[in-house]
Formats: sequence, C-alpha cells, structure tokens
Amino acid sequence: MPAVISCVMPVYNAEQYLSAAVESILSQNYPYFELILVDDGSTDSSPALCGEFSRKDDRVKLLSRPNGGAAAARNAGLAAATGRYLTFVDADDILKPGAFAAIARAAASSPDLISYGFEWREEEKTTPAVYPAFQCGLEGFWEHFVGYYQANQFFSLCNKAYKLDTVRQAGLSFNTALRTGEDIAFNFAFWPHIGRMVHLGESFYEYWVHPSTLTHAATLDNLVTSQRVLDQMEAFVTAAGHPELAAPLIESQRPHDALSFYTLLLDRTKSYPLAKRKAALAALFESDVWYPALLKGLESIPGLYGKYLRLAARRKSPALACLPLRLRGAK
Repeated sequence: MPAVISCVMPVYNAEQYLSAAVESILSQNYPYFELILVDDGSTDSSPALCGEFSRKDDRVKLLSRPNGGAAAARNAGLAAATGRYLTFVDADDILKPGAFAAIARAAASSPDLISYGFEWREEEKTTPAVYPAFQCGLEGFWEHFVGYYQANQFFSLCNKAYKLDTVRQAGLSFNTALRTGEDIAFNFAFWPHIGRMVHLGESFYEYWVHPSTLTHAATLDNLVTSQRVLDQMEAFVTAAGHPELAAPLIESQRPHDALSFYTLLLDRTKSYPLAKRKAALAALFESDVWYPALLKGLESIPGLYGKYLRLAARRKSPALACLPLRLRGAK
C-alpha cells in the first residue's frame, strides 16, 4: 500500500538526538508512511546515521543538500513527499506512540488539516500544551480560535498533518528569507485554504528542550519575530472578518514575549557579545510598544530577582541589567 503519511525531518548536526527521533517514527504501529530525512549540510555524523537508516528501512528516504536552513530543507521534503498527508518532526524531538494511527483514523474523513496536542520536555519536567477535541469547517473554527491559539496549538508544524493536495493546490512553501518564524508564516498562509479540520485532544508529540539545538535556539532578533507574528495574526483575523479577536490576543502575548526577550538578554549561557546585549536592551527600553509590555510582564517575577529586574527596567539601564553578566565574566 502506498504511503498515507509523509513525515519530513530536517537534519542539521543532530547526531546526539537523531537516532531517538527516527526510532520514534519507525516504531509507530501504523506502517503506511514514508520518512524523508533531509540532511541540510551537516558536518557531524548525522549524514552517516541518516544513510544507515535509509539502508536498513525502505520507508526511509534520504535527501542531501548544502546547508540552507530549516525552511529550505522542509521545502525539499515537501517536494519529495508522496503521501496523502504531510507531517513534520524535528530531529531533536520525539513522536509519541500511536500518533500515525490516530492521524490515519482522522484522515478517513479527508480533512484538510489534522492537529493534536503536544508537550514540552526539559529533563524530567513536562509541560503539556493541549486543547479539547473538535471538528469543524473554517467558519466554525473561529469559536475555537482564541483558546486554540493561546494553548499554543496554532504555531507549530509538528503537531499537524496537512493534506498534501491542499498544500500543493494552494502553491504553498516555506519562506527561506525568514530566519525564524517560517513555520508560523506557513500556518497563516495555509489556514484560509481549509475546508474542514479535525483537532485531536490528545498529545502525540514531545518537544525536547535542548539549549543548543536549532529549534529552541533564541536569537537577538526574537522581538522582531514576535512583532511579525502579531502583525500576521492581526492581518489573518481581520481578513477573515473577525478583527475583534486580535486585541485581546496581542494584549496577552506582548508581556510574555517582552519578558522572554528581556530574560534572554540576561542569560549568561548565551554567547551574545555584551555590546549587542546592551544595544538590544536599549532598543527594548525605548520602544513605546514593548517597554510597557515588559513592565507588565515583570510583575509576574517574584522575589529579589524580580525586584532587581524591575529596577533595571524602570531605570532603563542596560548597564544595570547586564551587571550580573559582567560579574560572571561575560565578554
């Protein structure tokens, strides 16, 4: 039987996690799938591992290309896919048992999109991200949109199975010009083409939080990405005739994103030069939009550390905020 599910996995220097990720797919109890490994110019042992998997299991296809980033690698996998539904798994994550069987059951009614819950895993800590099950057409989706969005179900590629015909008929691909957020942009572009979707209330995916991996790597342009996503969301709901949904989502999202960016700039495990950290902090403090959001977000930080962060922010002092970094020997 031909593949029903095409699973695309971009691979870049993932030798430490790749075997567990691939085995989580090959051990699925639903056999009608293809796994497309896209080696994106890895310089570690990932190409050899990919080659070994492709030789041992004829469900595994290997594509090798010069390094071009996750978006380009996903585009290569999309072009090579032959299944009815397209899924994505990152090379440092885990697809949970029963995922493909659940997708196949939902695919029997031929929806344009199947989505499901997931969880973040960081060592022994697990944080679920789930939303109750529902089925609907695009118009019916709007009664779920705010809850679905706030439950982090909308953003990711990896908790979804896309009907491949719908993707190709819409002429969709990943924007290779975006360093971050290309997955979110793809979802915003795909959603208007949905005739019907099915959301499964169960969790079938594990995001493993690794400090140095591409999926979870923070960058100094995170705030630019955050603003772009909020702009896309506002344009998305406005074009759909529901502009009233944008304001409450923006109000709840901005303090979270501003706080995440602020604490990123103070994270001594990141290798950003001190001068760049200070410049990014100064830009944050001078922003008429993001600075008030930061002050609101800082209200949630308890204890002396919270007081210190609020003091630095209120004084708008990059030097004060970065003081712990200098004390710890940051360069």
